[in-house]
Amino acid sequence: MTQIRGPVRQIDENSFENLLTDEEKELLGMLPGVVVEAIESHSPYVTRLFPPTYPFDDAAQHEIEKVDPDSLADEHRRLLEGLAGSVTKAVLTHEDLVNWVGAINDIRLLIGTALDVYEEMERPGEDDPRFQDFVIFDYLTWLQGSLLAFLSQQADRADES
Repeated sequence: MTQIRGPVRQIDENSFENLLTDEEKELLGMLPGVVVEAIESHSPYVTRLFPPTYPFDDAAQHEIEKVDPDSLADEHRRLLEGLAGSVTKAVLTHEDLVNWVGAINDIRLLIGTALDVYEEMERPGEDDPRFQDFVIFDYLTWLQGSLLAFLSQQADRADES
């Protein structure tokens, strides 16, 4: 039976070896810029990154948006830039991994919105022009799940100590 390789391996308490391939690093180094550009151009595909705080109260929603309209966008940019800036590092920190999870979530939301992904949706065939984007979406889903499982194991081990 073949064991599936995860994206990272623990070196010590707060150091993790980056096991991504060069192709994965290249993809993950490029995608954050696409999302940042979409945020800055107010693309309709970023709507899921900015859910309303008060979806049923327009006045309250307007007030909250006046307080600091760029704070959520700044947080998304911070996570995305953190992924882009650390994806080629050989050794990662716990903070890097947490940033990766958030950034990958943002990228998945943007791609999923652009593809109009919904639960139980079947992947299009290889002849569909959206096929490659679905492959990337599936890869990011696997990567995010792998990182979350890895971080959960780390937290469980810390709790046992």
